[in-house]
Order: sequence, then structure tokens, then C-alpha cells
Amino acid sequence: MTDPRHPRPAAELFPEALQLSTKQREVLDLLQTFPGGARSSDLAEELGMHVNTVRGHLDELIARGAVRTTTAPAQGRGRPSLIFQVRVPDNRAIAREYVSLVEVLAEMVVGDETPSPEALDKAREIGRAWARRMADSGAEVDNVPDALELLTARLRELGFDPALLAVDDSDSVDIHLQACPFVTEQGRPSLFVCAMHEGFLQESVGSAPVKLNLRPFYPAGTCTVTSEPEAS
Repeated sequence: MTDPRHPRPAAELFPEALQLSTKQREVLDLLQTFPGGARSSDLAEELGMHVNTVRGHLDELIARGAVRTTTAPAQGRGRPSLIFQVRVPDNRAIAREYVSLVEVLAEMVVGDETPSPEALDKAREIGRAWARRMADSGAEVDNVPDALELLTARLRELGFDPALLAVDDSDSVDIHLQACPFVTEQGRPSLFVCAMHEGFLQESVGSAPVKLNLRPFYPAGTCTVTSEPEAS
């Protein structure tokens, strides 16, 4: 339960956490296109729904904490209109903000120069600590196939779009990362961030006897995680 003395976690406002119906999500998605909010009649007209139907969906969204109401400035006689405003964050904006934060922190550590071997070791240590912080206590495995399967699922959740590919003439598999949350329109992440990710990957497989190595930006359009069996 969230401590009432603190603001609620923003993750509780993600649409995925609100368990919305298709129609509720449709209303919410449209409302997000109105930066200052909208009246129920505006939404009904855009959606081709009866205004009472839209109001019903809005009431459900308010009950789930996804929408708030405010009163429009009075214009003439009559009751002022209710304006509905979204409370849910823009996931893309959040990603951009935190990617920027990670890059700033990396620059504070290594500056603009190519990271030294010592800096890359520090980055891997940070990545391992990151993985331990995120660890699922019930998901520990000690065999390689299950460890890689769990890792792939975690990478998919985090937005790396992973694909497991068998290596020719070998029992090993590679994980091809076809997307990266740290890549932006402005460019790719620093090697310090990539080393953090490599430490995260290795720590995430726990006690499974496998060594993971990250090959950033190889092949083109992809990063590759190679796996090497270790003596158990």
C-alpha cells in the first residue's frame, strides 16, 4: 500500500495498471489529445457516441483515478461546463526524461571522453546492483535454458524486443536486442550505459553457469548478447 504521506507512484497511473475496457481506453486516448481537457460533449462528437455513454465511461475513469474534473470559466448565465482532464502520464515522455537522466549521470562519471576500462568496470558494477534491485525473489533458476528464458521475458518487458537465436554448430544461443530504451532520436547511448546494461544482464541470470557478453550495435540495427557456458 502506498504511504499516504507521499505522492502515489506514477506507475499506478499507467493505463496498463488501470485495467481499462476497450471503450474506456478509447475515451482516455482521445482525451489525451486535448492538452487543456475537454467536455463530455466534445468527446461524444469525436467518438460518435451518445454523450451519456461517454459520461458513463468518464465516471469509470474518474473512479480509477485516470481522469479528474475541473470547471470551465463561466460564460454568461447557466451552469459552467465540466472539463475532463487526464491524469495518466505519457509513457514516451517518461522514457525520454529518464533516458536523459541516465545519460547525464553517465556524463558526470566519465565526461565526454571514451570510458576507461576502470570506468566500464564501474558501470558493470552499477548494472549488477540495478539487477539485484529489480530481482524477483521467486524467479531464481540455476540452469541455463530457464535463466535465458526468464532474462528474455524481462528484456521484453523493459522494451528491448529480444529474439533468441541458436548459434550454428553450438549449443549456445544469442539474444538479439532489436530495440533499446536508451536509443533516442538524438543518437545511441554511451558505452558507459551499454556496460551498465551488460552488468545487468549477467547479474540477471543468477547462479546459472553461463557468461553473457554484450556486443553493442552489432550487427547493424541490433545489439547482441552472446552466451558462453561456464564450468559449474
